[in-house]
Amino acid sequence: MNIILTGATGFIGRNLQKKLSSKSNSKILCISRSKVEPQFSKNIFFLKCDLNNLERYRKMIVDFKPDILVHLAWDKIPNFSKKNSKKNEKISKKLIDFFCLNTNIKNIIVTGSCFEIQRPNSSYTYFVNAKKEILNYLKKKSIKHKINFNWLRIFYVYGPGQREKSIIPYIISCSKLNKIAEVKYLNNRHDFIFIDDVCNAIIKTIKFSKTSKILDVGSVKTTSIKQILNYFKSISKNKFFYKSNAKSKKNLIVKADVKTVKKYIKWSANTDIKIGLKKTYNSF
Repeated sequence: MNIILTGATGFIGRNLQKKLSSKSNSKILCISRSKVEPQFSKNIFFLKCDLNNLERYRKMIVDFKPDILVHLAWDKIPNFSKKNSKKNEKISKKLIDFFCLNTNIKNIIVTGSCFEIQRPNSSYTYFVNAKKEILNYLKKKSIKHKINFNWLRIFYVYGPGQREKSIIPYIISCSKLNKIAEVKYLNNRHDFIFIDDVCNAIIKTIKFSKTSKILDVGSVKTTSIKQILNYFKSISKNKFFYKSNAKSKKNLIVKADVKTVKKYIKWSANTDIKIGLKKTYNSF
């Protein structure tokens, strides 16, 4: 099986590479804007290429004979502005067109977001709208070209290698540097899911996908920011304190609905939140 992977140098992409490297019956071509040497296996290859300029590398991509496209790329996260969201929407649509028209691709797997279900606040509006536009476009193209698609709505993914300004890496950094962690809403609860579980969901989608589906990828359990802070406080060797710089209020809790993903690709999250948090803490 030949797999094209975009966003291979991002948080999910790097971890997915490690998982895919053990699949000796697959070849993975990672498309990246920067030159990267394969680190994990001889079955992983890199093509330095801007997603805006795929036509320039059409022969190389076509000759690879891809069976599956896994599209993770989203430029400049966490920039959720109108300009950046529209830019990423345009790139994704061009990418879908390219593979539908130039290859015999069998399945296109794209990562969506749990924010499609419920936006945390209005600042995510353009990002969510762009994701929904891409999904609708993908649906139309999959019907026209008779290919399958899988849209994976990822919930609050965390783990080793996550960008430093995300909430969990920020808390860990404060803990290890003996700084006071300033958090807005201590009582906010989210469906946190460990990176290994997300990667396993993508791999099982690659393996078992037979029809087009929209799948929620989450743990189904919610954890408050305060619980996470207290857990790190309990394992930190330093004196670790935190404070809330906003009036506490409850967020609208959104949990993954995993009935379809369990039935369709035989997947469920396996990593307990404390085990995932400890692995993440130890990776710093």
